[in-house]
Amino acid sequence: MTRKVCVVGGATTPFDYGPTGFETIEGGAAECVKETQRDIPDFSLRDLDLMIYSHFSVHFGHQLAPEWIIHDHLGLVGLPHYRVENGGNTGGSALYAAALAVMSGHHDVVGIIGWETMDSVSQSQGSEFIAMASDTRYELMVGGIYPIYYAAMANKWMKDNKVTEEDVATIAVKNKNNAMDNPKAQWYRNEHRYITVDDVLNSKLISYPIKKYDCCLMSRGVAFVLVCCEEYAKKVNPDGYVTIDGMGLSSCTIRAGDRLNNPTWAERYGPGYPEMTEFGACRCSAEQAYKMAGIENPLKEIDFGEIHDAFSTSEAQIYKALGLANTDNIAQFIRDEQTHLHGSIPMNPGGGLIGYGHPVGATGLMSTIECFYQLSGLIPKKHLSRKTEVPDAMCGIVNSHAGTGTSISNFILRRH
Repeated sequence: MTRKVCVVGGATTPFDYGPTGFETIEGGAAECVKETQRDIPDFSLRDLDLMIYSHFSVHFGHQLAPEWIIHDHLGLVGLPHYRVENGGNTGGSALYAAALAVMSGHHDVVGIIGWETMDSVSQSQGSEFIAMASDTRYELMVGGIYPIYYAAMANKWMKDNKVTEEDVATIAVKNKNNAMDNPKAQWYRNEHRYITVDDVLNSKLISYPIKKYDCCLMSRGVAFVLVCCEEYAKKVNPDGYVTIDGMGLSSCTIRAGDRLNNPTWAERYGPGYPEMTEFGACRCSAEQAYKMAGIENPLKEIDFGEIHDAFSTSEAQIYKALGLANTDNIAQFIRDEQTHLHGSIPMNPGGGLIGYGHPVGATGLMSTIECFYQLSGLIPKKHLSRKTEVPDAMCGIVNSHAGTGTSISNFILRRH
């Protein structure tokens, strides 16, 4: 990068399906800004020169252009603003836009506020709203919703890679148990118990092989991230800022079946890739981020990650797309618990979408905030214990994901 891009702070409201104490989005946004100001007292809203709003669906809030209301309530009249929407990758795409704005030199201090109020409707209606992000002319008309799309992909991917239901259940166990000391996590605020592989396997079948505990949590929540140039970072948080050293954003077909022999991927990776069950956009965007950050061996050079675990099966698929394992060793990679806190590259120490929650527009920002906390030494302050602190972490990856791998972003963050 020609101009360094930094993250200096951020916060979320509690995530939940139901009351969080911040029922208005503008109130939640204000609370996130206030918590950030408690961490970095020299930050003022008057320092911002751009606001980006990260929001997936106006269906949940019954309000077009809700970002205008938040902007007004924060007293930011006159400041340029716009909204980013890109499905499940909305938060990652908003971060990408903020980083580009700072990298270009056109803006120095950019705030990002993301949110979703998915508890405003029943969970079944929420699933219907989210399914409207698929191709409604073909997929929705045959009864498709995202757990079904992912289950179909997972079934074949697990068979092809010799990964079992027990293997992916360990991922769900890891993420829910990682959320046990995170007071803002939905799992902490609700069931709040340590679970086992048997608990996952015996939970309600959603769509084979995906069970209830393999799924992310539908949530209400708000998040705020502060992105800036290095000069401003040194001014307000000289000892705690992190740098975005690499980033990538890529896309794939909306329908997984259209990926077979797609000329874009055949030209880039040769015939036969990405098949129907691999995330080509994740591989491509990760390669962009690795190249920018100078990473040649991600398994050795990245200390941990906060990645988009919409389902335990998709987290397993992402491991492979990030280049951490291949068809020959992905099953053993999972069984050796390489992504647990005691493993070589812990994933989702903050709980991920399965433990923390998934208010879509806020989710990618939550992952960025948890990564920032790890790298800036704030986990003991933000969590209730040091159990989920990655020791001596210097480099983390943030992954955000939409559709069935239709849009995926990756970011490499480093302690400066």
